[in-house]
Amino acid sequence: MKAVVLYRSKYGSTKQYALWIAEELGADIFPADTFSAEQFSTYDTVIFGAPIFGGAILGIAAVADNMAVLKEKRLFVFTVGITSPDAEKNLSDLREKNFPDSLIKQAEHFHLRGALEAEKLTFGHKLLLKMINSSMRNKLDLHQNHVSFEAILPLIEAVRRENP
Repeated sequence: MKAVVLYRSKYGSTKQYALWIAEELGADIFPADTFSAEQFSTYDTVIFGAPIFGGAILGIAAVADNMAVLKEKRLFVFTVGITSPDAEKNLSDLREKNFPDSLIKQAEHFHLRGALEAEKLTFGHKLLLKMINSSMRNKLDLHQNHVSFEAILPLIEAVRRENP
């Protein structure tokens, strides 16, 4: 198996997961915005990771726009956010909103919990979070970090299971 891990990261959680995944699989790793469509031909397995902001998966268009090239590849997508991986309704809505049909059919999706560390947020994200939090009955914990190596194990197993 020749695998590549591509990622978009805003505050570091997705990058950390991508680094762990690449290390465990012996895969190449690149920030998604530095990887060209021509480079996909080198790999049989593509793993794409990105954070979720406002219900949108950052950079998912880079995958969706290359489905013609990726249709012969094994494709895995991992998203990172504070939503629990057990919140299947939320994750189903996320996939429906962000994944074109071709991506839903081909990619295996894994959701990993990230971090919310208010002190690291940009001014715009702090403002948005403050507005969202003020309208919520149950306030968000603005200092949470769920990033853990163990969270990647189901994804690693899935990649290895299909290609022992």
